[in-house]
Amino acid sequence: MHCHTTAHSACSVVDPVTMIRQIVKMHLQGAILTEHRYLWSRQEISELRAKAEVSNNFLILSAQEVETDIGHVLVYGGTKSVEDIIPLKELRKMFPEAALVWAHPFRHGKTPSKDDLLNPLLDGLEIFSMNQNLNENYLGLRQWHRYKFTAISGSDAHEKAKAGVFPSQFDHPVETIEDVAEEIKHARCRPFFKEIPKSGANTTVTEVTIGTKGADEWRNRMIIRSVTGAKEWEKTKKSVELIKTLYNNGFKDSVFRVPKIIEENDREKLIIEEGQRGKSLYDVLLSVSPAAGMKFFGLTARWLAKLHGLKLETGNPEATAASETRRFDNYRKHFKETKSPYLKEITALTGFVENRETEYFKTSKESFIANHGDYHPKNIIVGQDKTLDQETAYISVIDFGSSMIFLPAFDVGYFLSQFENQFSGCPEVLKNYKETDFIRAYMEEAGERPGKFEEQVKFFRIRANLSIASFLVGVGKGESAEIERIIRKSLELMKELED
Repeated sequence: MHCHTTAHSACSVVDPVTMIRQIVKMHLQGAILTEHRYLWSRQEISELRAKAEVSNNFLILSAQEVETDIGHVLVYGGTKSVEDIIPLKELRKMFPEAALVWAHPFRHGKTPSKDDLLNPLLDGLEIFSMNQNLNENYLGLRQWHRYKFTAISGSDAHEKAKAGVFPSQFDHPVETIEDVAEEIKHARCRPFFKEIPKSGANTTVTEVTIGTKGADEWRNRMIIRSVTGAKEWEKTKKSVELIKTLYNNGFKDSVFRVPKIIEENDREKLIIEEGQRGKSLYDVLLSVSPAAGMKFFGLTARWLAKLHGLKLETGNPEATAASETRRFDNYRKHFKETKSPYLKEITALTGFVENRETEYFKTSKESFIANHGDYHPKNIIVGQDKTLDQETAYISVIDFGSSMIFLPAFDVGYFLSQFENQFSGCPEVLKNYKETDFIRAYMEEAGERPGKFEEQVKFFRIRANLSIASFLVGVGKGESAEIERIIRKSLELMKELED
């Protein structure tokens, strides 16, 4: 919907043939050339089609980008080139049948007013643009949802890499630029993207994926976290600092990764991070062979060992102790309020865990390091840089909102209990991916650990089971077979540790 070539735009560095071929490679159905102050003729387009060697089914149309008193405006359906700066009102009079779309209106941090966005002289706005940063694109998305004006995407491509990245879709087939103008004017178009909102207690997470996969299956993805409350925002910022530290210390382009933080907006309590390409470890292990799965299972253990190997001290033991006390109180409260038949067992387990953690806080604080805090298969992303090349596989980890400083065995024990719980209905998975394999891979990457490490892992498995059991009570499964299994396993582990 918005691209420039060296043929008629001095600002572009890509020739028309390369531009068109790249857009075809992105699996789009057409391209509209929008040169500055120039409208391609039908003859030129015919010659371009021949040079680019594209099918007649691929649509190539011409529009133009015009400079006005409100900024750049895309004109779809104009009948002649407009070379001078012109007031929007005059442009509207010049082309009454054309569709006028405000290009990149949020660029450079601009926040147009409601009246600007709903200007009756305009037929639509370009809310996604490669000429806006992610924060500005997200503002465009929010304003579109708020005011419900007609919107399109436009890559504003001046180079090959940006061609076709932000496409638009139409409700009905279009064959001419007049068809395009008609669809825009009647709001029968929108950006081509997917938006999935996920709500939490104090954070709303929205996953946005824009565009088609294209030949290399790459798409622009962003995760937006909107936080409510000053306290929760401070906690979120600390987790973001941990992600940034990891990203800059070997977790960027290697086999072990974390998302890139794109934007951090204090005023709006907003975090935008790069969406991770791939599937969760949970989904992967349900769909691949045991041999392939074991590779990812081992990499998951090694990712964790690499994190712990940095020995980061982000936080303090006192904050961890206070947080754990609140959790234990909540666990007891959940079981008591629901009159759980397992209240006696939970009281015993919680007391055991609380007492031993208190001892750790007294004697082992010098061994405390940064933990992920919520390390489990659904927070681990398995991806590949090249779709058909398994050698480019990597492990990326998301959701550091529960990160804290503690003994490294916490993350290991937490993962093992969550793994067993999440795959409790999949005995083949539990048979193929054993606890001993995970610990062995972790130890190989980490090197030697203190002699009590495996004992601590058992202990933290109980701690994780308390969290899982409390969750099950909260979702109405307080008397299920799942919770019975978890409590039975925890009691067995407690007996082993006491003996």
